[in-house]
Amino acid sequence: MLVAGCCLIACDDDNDEEYITDTQLSVLQDNRASLTYLLRNSTYGTVPGTYPREAKDLLNDAISTLDSVIERVRNGASLSESEFVAVVESVSRAIDEFKRQRLYNLSDEVRTYIENIMAMADRLRSMIADDSLWGNHKDQYPLSGKSLLESAAADLENYAERLNSGAIPDMTEEMYDEVMDKATATLEQVKATAWPDNSNITWNLYVDGNQGTYLDFGYSEDYVQFGAQDNQAFTIELWVNIEQYCNRPGEDNSTFLNTMTNDPYWSGWRAQDRVKGLMRTMVAHWEDDNYSNPRQWEPGWKKSDNWNQNRWTHYAFLFRDKGLPGFDTPTDVKAYSMIDGSRNGEIIRVGEPWRTYIPDNSVANQIHMTGFCQMDKDGNRNEWWSGYIKKVRIWRTNRSEDDIYRSYLGAEQGVTADNPDLVDAWDFEVIGDAPQGHEYIGLKGHKVTIVGARFEWRETTAIPDNR
Repeated sequence: MLVAGCCLIACDDDNDEEYITDTQLSVLQDNRASLTYLLRNSTYGTVPGTYPREAKDLLNDAISTLDSVIERVRNGASLSESEFVAVVESVSRAIDEFKRQRLYNLSDEVRTYIENIMAMADRLRSMIADDSLWGNHKDQYPLSGKSLLESAAADLENYAERLNSGAIPDMTEEMYDEVMDKATATLEQVKATAWPDNSNITWNLYVDGNQGTYLDFGYSEDYVQFGAQDNQAFTIELWVNIEQYCNRPGEDNSTFLNTMTNDPYWSGWRAQDRVKGLMRTMVAHWEDDNYSNPRQWEPGWKKSDNWNQNRWTHYAFLFRDKGLPGFDTPTDVKAYSMIDGSRNGEIIRVGEPWRTYIPDNSVANQIHMTGFCQMDKDGNRNEWWSGYIKKVRIWRTNRSEDDIYRSYLGAEQGVTADNPDLVDAWDFEVIGDAPQGHEYIGLKGHKVTIVGARFEWRETTAIPDNR
């Protein structure tokens, strides 16, 4: 089909009137040349591949109409853009209709063959264009099948063109059957590849915390008590993807997981984002000797504003009362964070042995661990956000940096039901059919409930990841 080409449109600065350059004229003249070429160089007659003499009328009428438009433009008339496009499209329709006239010079049998062959080609192209047929879902076809159908459709169209032009003068039913059988075999080959189930689909849980939904892991002492007093060690590990930070005016925290309470004094831990990009964990500790003056450590790291939005980030927090290994004075290093497999940000380094972790009131008040928010002592949600947490791991030991790095790479070790160091593991990324319901059980039996209606399982391939 012919196209309109480039048409230059400008404005007069004095009167703001639109005017069109003579580019329109050159395009119209090119279109007329195409019509004239067909008229003069086509073969007319009654044998296959030629045009009936009356087909000339189509081209002559189109040339006559176009000449009147060309004359107007030569005399200074300006065509609107829509009028110009309509003229060019009418020329294209005339050419297409002229070319179709060849069918009337073929036998009825051959014409039927051509119609059926083109109908099969159209069927294949319709399948190719139907996005609902292609993908990784049950009963869909792998995308690789599109190229097979594309090739089959092109072969059919080329064969029909050869028939239409008379290049195949002695067409037989056997030849027709062979062409159609080949196309049908390709179609059946593609249909046979339809996925029998959803085993190729990966889903992630989306929680819209900004609209009131959150995860309730219930209460378990295992979430906050990690050994004897003054000798506790733990690791919090998760994958997180923030779609939207907390939308509450004046709130600059978005809490991933929380076990903390300040009733009557700070206890427990809380992993969160602060000020849109600072990833950190708050952990309660004794500041002074004799278990007095409860305070918080808040080691964290920020790369830049919003850097962790719409990306999967692996976050881990390591803590040990007796000190973490890997430093010149390991007994002094209580806590630090690892982000995407590397140690980053502030390191809590203190010399006083009494500055140890406090779980007291989280246990006494049986504080529920929550995800996508922090609950105050009156049961009100705070620090909510919207997005994804695909894996949660809580360990009653300080994992090694090599362990954390392997987890970041997707090759985690020790996540088994019989590992005594693992408190529990929850996966909110599943393969197969999308989960149903509001309740899910961790690897070691701890239940989590989705509270609220604003959640859904989304295909992993549709989730932004700006890593």
